[in-house]
Amino acid sequence: MAEDSFSGTLRLGGAATLSRALASTRQPATSSDSSLGPQVAIRARLNAFILDLLLLGVATRLLAGGLGHSVSASTELLLLAALQFAYFFTLEARTGQTIGKRVFHVRVATLAGGRATTKQIAVRTVLRVFDALPLLYASGLISLMRTGSARRQRIGDVAAGTTVILDSRGKPLATPRWLLPLVTLAATAISIAVILPILKHRHVSVPPAAGFTGNVSEPPADGQWRAVGTTTSSSGYSNDYAGRQTLRSWVISRDCAGGRCSFSLTVELPREAPATAALVPRSDGWHAVFPVRIFPCGYTSAGGTIYWPQHTTAVLRFTGSGRVAEANMRYFSQTPACGYGTALTVWYANLVAAAGRP
Repeated sequence: MAEDSFSGTLRLGGAATLSRALASTRQPATSSDSSLGPQVAIRARLNAFILDLLLLGVATRLLAGGLGHSVSASTELLLLAALQFAYFFTLEARTGQTIGKRVFHVRVATLAGGRATTKQIAVRTVLRVFDALPLLYASGLISLMRTGSARRQRIGDVAAGTTVILDSRGKPLATPRWLLPLVTLAATAISIAVILPILKHRHVSVPPAAGFTGNVSEPPADGQWRAVGTTTSSSGYSNDYAGRQTLRSWVISRDCAGGRCSFSLTVELPREAPATAALVPRSDGWHAVFPVRIFPCGYTSAGGTIYWPQHTTAVLRFTGSGRVAEANMRYFSQTPACGYGTALTVWYANLVAAAGRP
């Protein structure tokens, strides 16, 4: 099939000519030389990335050293992230190649094999943060697997419409078929092995008990106290319920040394040893954080007991020469296996027997 140069009409040629014309309309530019395509660039691309990370790591350490010994680990991570974005964007926007890519003769290109625009480089650079998740660029490697041998795109490449191919001077490195799947599987497995324990044992942020606005608390009187508590709210898997009233005996102790006095609160508990916490004065009252108490909350499929920790915090205000107290106390428990439970109790207490003086 050919086009008449004067009339613009098409006239039929031989069958071979027709086949070649149709084939040429379906083939992308990069497929004209498969020896430069994304699939054969995989091994060189991985090598280039490793070299780039090593260079960035050295640069980060040198920069952190120049800032002094006070640089924290979090600051170093921020420096590494900033250097990484600047490094990849600046070099790839200019030539399509970082130092690592230049050494191993690969370059960033469009899917048609052309030069990527500055906007495309910016998109693929910004999205590195998602490719790197959760660790070791596991998400990016999974994306390379999903996009297949014709494209081999990480998440940033998919969004930008780019890939990485060999440049004209590059030679395909022998790449075993198992290399990319093995690297992807290893990165994913290591990420899971590191992240899961962190999630399982992550620090529980215990919500504090409410303080008192405009606190005018006096120092507490030491001795025996009688306290009555009323549960004001309960949610989650708490065993408490709103409206429940509880009677407790308190003991407030005073310890004076070096001209300064400290106080502690001991709460008697049924069928348990008493719980003691230091009373720390703050602007909204006297704060107390009690030792964690452990309770069973369920059973495993094998019959083992699952426990959850109960965190107890309180804020107290003392009036009447320190002989009358009002307290807000929060109970809070949370574990992945049993969920969470929390309850709030308001206490009113009076001194019933002052401590004897020597």
